Amino acid sequence: MKFNSKQYTIILLLILVVQIAGICLFGVQKAGFHQDEYYSYFSTNRSLGFYYPDREWVDTDVIENEFTVQKGEGFNYGLVHQVQSWDVHPPFFYDLLHTVCSITPGVFSKWQGITVNLLAFIISFVLLEKLAKSIGMSRGLRIALMFAYGFNPMTISCVLFIRMYMWLTVFILASAYLHLKLISLIKKYYSGNELKGFVLAKPFDTKFKKGFAGYVAGICLVSLFGFLTQYYYLIFMVTMGLSFSIWFLFLMPKNRRKKRQTGDNENNTNPITIESILGDEEFVMQAASMAERFKYIVVYCAGAVVSLVAAVGIYPAALSHIFRGYRGKEAADAFSDMSNILDRFGFFFGLADDYLFSGMLWIVIVMIVIALIALFFLLRVKGEKDKLHIAHIRILTVAALGYFLIVAKTALLLGDTSNRYEMPIYPIVLLLSAYFTRIGIRAIVGNRSFLDMQIPVLVTFILFLTIILKGIVIDQNVLFLYPEDAGRIAYAKEMDGKGAAAVVMYNDATPDNIWRLTDELLEYDELYYVSEANTKALEDEKLAAADKVVIYAADHDNRDAILKALEEKRTDLGDLREVYNKEMWTQYVME
Repeated sequence: MKFNSKQYTIILLLILVVQIAGICLFGVQKAGFHQDEYYSYFSTNRSLGFYYPDREWVDTDVIENEFTVQKGEGFNYGLVHQVQSWDVHPPFFYDLLHTVCSITPGVFSKWQGITVNLLAFIISFVLLEKLAKSIGMSRGLRIALMFAYGFNPMTISCVLFIRMYMWLTVFILASAYLHLKLISLIKKYYSGNELKGFVLAKPFDTKFKKGFAGYVAGICLVSLFGFLTQYYYLIFMVTMGLSFSIWFLFLMPKNRRKKRQTGDNENNTNPITIESILGDEEFVMQAASMAERFKYIVVYCAGAVVSLVAAVGIYPAALSHIFRGYRGKEAADAFSDMSNILDRFGFFFGLADDYLFSGMLWIVIVMIVIALIALFFLLRVKGEKDKLHIAHIRILTVAALGYFLIVAKTALLLGDTSNRYEMPIYPIVLLLSAYFTRIGIRAIVGNRSFLDMQIPVLVTFILFLTIILKGIVIDQNVLFLYPEDAGRIAYAKEMDGKGAAAVVMYNDATPDNIWRLTDELLEYDELYYVSEANTKALEDEKLAAADKVVIYAADHDNRDAILKALEEKRTDLGDLREVYNKEMWTQYVME
């Protein structure tokens, strides 16, 4: 089915609106927070900082204030940058979150973070569509891709995870798009294509120089914000930059090289000499062209350096984060350890298979293999328009694959939540998968149509629809929802309503782990803090008079001794009963 421009735009808008609604529906179901999401709010909006007393009561309003912007403390980006400098992250995402929280002072809500990420999703939707168009995808195939992107469980998860990865996706897609536009500009000055080779058709004129400078400036701006969003952007920046530079530098006519190799084999009595090379007018012209291209590559590289220098100028802590911070050292150690390559690659490949492709990656791989064979050997496929975009596809593939492998080698291994590190490259993975899947299907069934729709495009859409339905409905692969927290929060609210005393026994070595319980703890009016490093008896009038005692106890060698002492002191209550266990915390109740 062919769509005119207006029809195509309306369909895309409808898809986008429905996808936003779907993400919001999952947002409603998000019942809890990952500990890093709590950190997003705290490090963005903190006021005085957390205080962890021992054997003292703390009003929960004091705790909540550290996650919200208080009146008169809004739009304080200097504080945001300072707090981030104490950790290992750049500040741009936190600036955005702080802005939304400043507009809604006194509020601590998941919707503040989801709103920030929804904006990034909309931008990424537009960029991915433009990226697909730049590699020659038809409107029908682009519709299939955009449907697959916004409804994919990993895209939804990335929006719901209130961290910087959705915005990192934006800048990676923007960088990829600008690079492909730059490649298209360069190819306008050459005759030929990737199959037959290129010959410089006209000199690089003023128009080219302005266009090249404009795209480089755009890439620099994107790189500035990408670096200030997540340091992993550097990986994509380097892999994409190397891929582009090598392609541009060695843009030589393949047919001439083949001709010279053939001539050499036929006439071995006339070996190539310096004199013969210098006397070859065409060779000299190509060498001069390469020298000129090298100058442009130097300009491109200089732009990249300028963007990084500007980023460090804006945020000087970046250097210490990368070279001296604990995450930088962990990443360097992981990268240099060659003993775990297969395990790490297998782990992240498995995550992509399970969560991005719902266990159906093997089908996509088969289609890609068929497509590659067809592009090389089947005449009816070999000459199709897709072949004119080999440089775009090759560079995009190398950059995405380079990012995926380097991140897989250096990222933290945190179970299914480690998807976060590869999520920014997943849209490009989907794009390449859809691109080659259509070609593979075309190689099998031809370019036939059904109900005025091309069968290869229709089957590609059906395949990705199946992946989405399986991932959302059957596998339930949307992450970061924490539905189990809903019951725990309701229980805390119920116990507070019954006048229960809430005790938080924390490990003094890791007191910040109290963040993991924030949603539950905020349901109480006040909390009794206990350091488990101190085995002193719990002597407190409120605690002694409470009809019910709810205890949140962190893992610690002294935990059981303190609990036993409390149980012996409150013999008027029932036995200590475990309610649940959650990531280094166990909840008990005495009533």
